[in-house]
Amino acid sequence: MDVSEKRDELRGIRAVIFDFDGTLAVLNIDFPLMRERIISLIRHFGIEERAIRERYLLEIIDEVYPMIREKDSSGAEEFYDRAHQILHEVELKAAEEGSLIPGVGGTLRTLRLWGIKVGIVTRNCEEAVRKVFPDIDDYCDAFISRDSVDKVKPHPDHLNSVLGALKVSGEEAVMVGDHIIDIQAGKKVGTKTVGVLTGRINREEFEKAGADYILRDVSEIYPLLKEGI
Repeated sequence: MDVSEKRDELRGIRAVIFDFDGTLAVLNIDFPLMRERIISLIRHFGIEERAIRERYLLEIIDEVYPMIREKDSSGAEEFYDRAHQILHEVELKAAEEGSLIPGVGGTLRTLRLWGIKVGIVTRNCEEAVRKVFPDIDDYCDAFISRDSVDKVKPHPDHLNSVLGALKVSGEEAVMVGDHIIDIQAGKKVGTKTVGVLTGRINREEFEKAGADYILRDVSEIYPLLKEGI
């Protein structure tokens, strides 16, 4: 498929949804420390690490919660609160030194001037995002962090919440992110998917995940969309 045919695929796009960490901003979250603290907490509540199937920390917390609740309902609530407090603490510490990737503000502003709606969706907490991007509401039409949903991406509920807020269908939107989770999430709700190489995922990994497009950074969304508008 040549470039013009690929651009034809984007005709009718009315919204672009962006991940935040690694896509719009640099936040060097200490995930090894976060994981170490969460696993230590899980052990404290009597659950062995080998019993955990999930890979990602938010899902691990959700998986472990009912395991603890079977034995101790109040202990389960304590675990859940303490686990999320750990996430919150580590994310806020990273946000203190976080920054937007150069050119992000102009990219979001230009898309909206073109009549393209902008959504931002993140597994991060809202407070950390707003610490890095305090005027985020001036640059997007919908911002939904993990604090506003029960199930985070790649679960479809997270992106469906953004699509609903933007009043567009999946077929009318593009999901842009720096992680495989973003590609998985977009595919589940029917968007076109764009991987950006500003995070830890390389081109080959995005290709394997089935990303429709792979860009150096979010600024390259301009030529991709321009002929489809």
